[in-house]
Amino acid sequence: MGAGLLAAPSAPAAAEPSSLTGAAAREALTTAQEPLFESTVLASSGQGAHTYRIPALDTLPDGTLLAAYDRRNDNAADLPGNLDVMVRRSTDNGRTWTTPQAIADYDDGVGAGDPSMIVDRVTGRVFVFYAYGPKGIGFLNSGTGNTNDAVNSLHADYSYSDDGGVTWKARRITKDVKDASWAGMFASSGTGIQLSTGRLLQQYAFRKTDGSIWAASAYSDDHGTTWKMGNPVGPLMDENKTVELADGRIMLNSRTSSAKTRLVAYSDDGGATYGAPAPDDELIDPTNNAAILRYDASAAAARPESHWLLFSNTASTTTRHNLTVRMSCNDGRSWPTSKVIEAGGTAYSTMTRLKDGSFGLLYESGPYQRITFARFNAAWLGADCPTDPTRPKLTTHTTVPGGPFTAGTPAAVEARVTNHGHLASPAGTAALTLPAGWTAVATAPLPAIAPGATATVSLSVTPPTGATTGEHDFTVSLWTGGTTTLATTRMLVVGGSKTLDATLAKDFDGTGSHTDLTASLPDVAPLIRGALTVRFRTTKTPVAATLLSASNTNAPSTNVTLSLNSGVPHFEARVNNAYSARLDGARSLADGLDHALTVAVTDTGTVMYADGVRIASTTTPSLFGQTPGLNGMWAGRNVDDGGPQWYFTGRINRVTVHRAG
Repeated sequence: MGAGLLAAPSAPAAAEPSSLTGAAAREALTTAQEPLFESTVLASSGQGAHTYRIPALDTLPDGTLLAAYDRRNDNAADLPGNLDVMVRRSTDNGRTWTTPQAIADYDDGVGAGDPSMIVDRVTGRVFVFYAYGPKGIGFLNSGTGNTNDAVNSLHADYSYSDDGGVTWKARRITKDVKDASWAGMFASSGTGIQLSTGRLLQQYAFRKTDGSIWAASAYSDDHGTTWKMGNPVGPLMDENKTVELADGRIMLNSRTSSAKTRLVAYSDDGGATYGAPAPDDELIDPTNNAAILRYDASAAAARPESHWLLFSNTASTTTRHNLTVRMSCNDGRSWPTSKVIEAGGTAYSTMTRLKDGSFGLLYESGPYQRITFARFNAAWLGADCPTDPTRPKLTTHTTVPGGPFTAGTPAAVEARVTNHGHLASPAGTAALTLPAGWTAVATAPLPAIAPGATATVSLSVTPPTGATTGEHDFTVSLWTGGTTTLATTRMLVVGGSKTLDATLAKDFDGTGSHTDLTASLPDVAPLIRGALTVRFRTTKTPVAATLLSASNTNAPSTNVTLSLNSGVPHFEARVNNAYSARLDGARSLADGLDHALTVAVTDTGTVMYADGVRIASTTTPSLFGQTPGLNGMWAGRNVDDGGPQWYFTGRINRVTVHRAG
């Protein structure tokens, strides 16, 4: 089988006069830099083809940058369809590119797509893997069998180049890497890797006849002359990527349809076998392809840089948007640094390290309107991993688990300290610096913390009896092994008298159960400043679930409501459907755990806190008193206007409303 080749591309732009490798690049990346971010569009849907999708990217030993992607000539969403694989080259770190070149181009309903690239840094050969679909055959209707001439199943093909991507030849390895019992199989698009041993590793996803999807690594130990397939890992897998860690293990990071986070598995034998996959809850994902990259693959294992990783994906649990690059200082145990590349609709992405030490990212934006190349450096990303292994990177997340502070009442403050370094942090001490008039336990011991682990330190804090409702700053100080870490946190204190204190301790079934609190409305309705708090836990996640609502039943769009929308906290105060204040959190609280959700209104605006942590704010102050005609109030539902009641499912323990102190 041979792919049609177009004429040689136009001459590329001249290379930059200088580039950095090895120690020089590491030094440049860890010293002061000016932030760098630039981008260019490589392909736009509707210009020359219906759609362009599925980016692949890698850097040759001489610094030449190669990008590949699908040219989808018709409106097919994938194979089967008229799909071709295109390649472009750049010799100036992605600033200019050659004209597109088709390296797999077929006719009569036959197609090839989903490219993934590997560069052999010993021989210089570059491989572009892709799926070849005979006429009418795609992943979901591909048959079993593994003969290289089968017409009823997808094939494992690749094109390769020995002259820096100028000319290409094609090869089929279906017989070598596909088990005959498997149905559809395709190379996981983006970028494969070469291990420090020289082994080439290309990821695949395949479907068994029962419909389950698995991952496996195809590998070559002779620079691509022969290929073998490792043992499958799964099920519940999909497109997946690998990275070699500092200790030689292989980390597999996979998309999955079973959860809203990435699945991770590890191999101790170069990708031949993997342990059981487990979710990485920090890497949220809307079931999408992603990329993972060693920050500096040339760094010696003794160097902290050898433990640094980059990861890119659409950081969302709902839709493909918010393309984000994250950084780990400890082989992916935690990801403390992140930067949004593009907040809008985005999809697949892949990364490479460029010759000058910066990074290239090729991704789908729009989300399927453009193939965009972005170049950024460590300074733009905000990379701050410690280069001194004796000084760990610690971050502190401070909460008040029982809810906001109440004036004059002791509360437990929890400081959750995470070690983002690759070595254990030594034991130390934690302390709080508080505003004048507050009291607290002076210090607490901080235990040694393993890499990527979190320790919790609890301290008792009491705000002054006469404190008014408002926000206050205090500082958590950590002393560990000669290193001082400071984190300033803004916390809420609720002062003033209670106008409503209802201990419900009641389970709500989501179909009609609620508690009528209208008798308390005369005390609550006049308040223009103050705080309302609901303590609850959920057992179901409907589209909307009301915790507390006060409404004008004659005009249901005039209301004050605290609710969970698909589990995410939401507060609104509106008159005749015009919002005077509206707040939304970012993460769901529908997890079956106890939570305290508070909305406080002061002269400076409206804030929302979950478990003592600020999650949303607006400069507009608006509470019950700014909402005229309120004549009903309920816990567990909203106003009865003949429409949905948005009943709550779970347990509401207590509802309190404080007037401003």
